[in-house]
Amino acid sequence: MPSQRVLFHCNGHGVPKATANGEIWLFNKSYTQYIPLPISDVDSWLKTPSIYVFDCSAAGMVVSAFIELLDCGTSNYPGSSRDCILLAACEAHETLPQSAEFPADVFTCCLTTPIKMTLRWDAWDMAAEIFLSQLPSLVEDPNAEFQPSSFFTEQLIAFEVWLDHGSEHKKPPEQLPIVLQVLLSQCHRFRALVLLGRFLDMGPWAVDLALSVGIFPYVLKLLQTTTPELRQILVFIWTKILALHLNEQLIRV
Repeated sequence: MPSQRVLFHCNGHGVPKATANGEIWLFNKSYTQYIPLPISDVDSWLKTPSIYVFDCSAAGMVVSAFIELLDCGTSNYPGSSRDCILLAACEAHETLPQSAEFPADVFTCCLTTPIKMTLRWDAWDMAAEIFLSQLPSLVEDPNAEFQPSSFFTEQLIAFEVWLDHGSEHKKPPEQLPIVLQVLLSQCHRFRALVLLGRFLDMGPWAVDLALSVGIFPYVLKLLQTTTPELRQILVFIWTKILALHLNEQLIRV
């Protein structure tokens, strides 16, 4: 429909940063290596009206390339007739947060689930305040060390408290999606897995809830680890997932 706008969302977490020419990176057809994709190609596919979301490192580089594309008149819709909106997660010289204390896709979350982000995160506001409170000292002394946020640590504590008092008949833990995100952090991974194992041990309803928020790909990838202390708890979690699957198969039969 002419009144509708095409959305192009580049969620570039874990891929190389955008090139100096404003190219983003995608997998090839066999998923064996990354290949650069010029923004001019994307522009020719999407046409107008459109909205671009670049949630990737050096996102500002892509925006600059797109603006240059329009200024040169080489865009599919040059000049004032080009109807597009560009949203970028960071400047051209910046990278997305890699610290275990920060969610990887805050920008995307704010765009896709703004109400949920607003309702949460009291904890996120506190983490932001802790960061902002350190800015004056960092400005005065560029060599001062930034004290990382305790956001994820506090979320694990909150999840553990829920495990001590929660049940199937109570409100599900709000920290569960964050706990899955914590699995990407080596420093918090073991504790997160132990707490996740306790949660899954509460029954099939807990396993089903964990699967609904995306636990499967996390566990499947972590099963390849060679770390002995993680293997035992991962096998326990995998067993719980398989048990639910087999039980559902028996019910169908």
